[in-house]
Amino acid sequence: MSKLEKTPKIRNNFHTHVQRCRHAQGSEEDYIEEALLKGLSQLGFSDHGPYPGDPFGRRMPYGELGDYLETLDRLKEKYRGRLTIWKGLEVEYLPQYRDYYEELFTKWKLDYLLLGAHFYVDSEGNTANIYEVSTSTQEYLAYAKTLAEGMRTGLFRAVAHPDLYMLNHFAWDENCKRAADLILDTAVATDTILEYNANGFRWEKQSYPEGIRHPYPYDGFWKMAAGAPVRVMVGSDCHGPGFLWDEAVERSYRNLESLGIEPVRELFTEGKTQ
Repeated sequence: MSKLEKTPKIRNNFHTHVQRCRHAQGSEEDYIEEALLKGLSQLGFSDHGPYPGDPFGRRMPYGELGDYLETLDRLKEKYRGRLTIWKGLEVEYLPQYRDYYEELFTKWKLDYLLLGAHFYVDSEGNTANIYEVSTSTQEYLAYAKTLAEGMRTGLFRAVAHPDLYMLNHFAWDENCKRAADLILDTAVATDTILEYNANGFRWEKQSYPEGIRHPYPYDGFWKMAAGAPVRVMVGSDCHGPGFLWDEAVERSYRNLESLGIEPVRELFTEGKTQ
């Protein structure tokens, strides 16, 4: 390598979905082979986590959880020395499932959880879907409070797409900013990583009050993050092996660089072994 060439950056991804969630493609091993092809050092699997009784759709059925984790254990051994593999899930934080989240570590021996709040506790105390907010941005404060409560449990290593609420068609206002403040302040206080989610760039651009844009990542949120001492990582949030490391991921790193944010490349610190 010439002196003019930059030292290659470490390539890792910890937000990966497989076909078990019923809206992704590819098996666990398909992703591993793609990771080796793309030069990744670490690959974390975080399929949409099942819940006992299967109360939510678009995720792995609870009956497949054991096979998912057994498959990853087998593949860890098969690819040991070639790729570091981590066992995770992406789940919402809903207080009534607190014991279940802890059980995922104690009984199921999970390595990590991502907090991906598609569902949250709304202002009336009900379970609500962030994709269906149609009243006002006031609801974003409840969304942020749910994320903050989840971070304070210490159960989640990172928050996936913390700016997901901006996919709704409201203009950025004081409620949006207050929600971002609460999420950022809590992430700093709990040392929880916030994810800059590349999958938003794979969505088609739409018309919003401020113009045509992707639903997320949302610039206003990440400009605030750039002024806070918060740890940030890029997550592919890939739903097919071909998206594991693509232009959306590369664009995410470029955007963070332009904001002056140096993302962390590893989800695990010293002392954690595969």
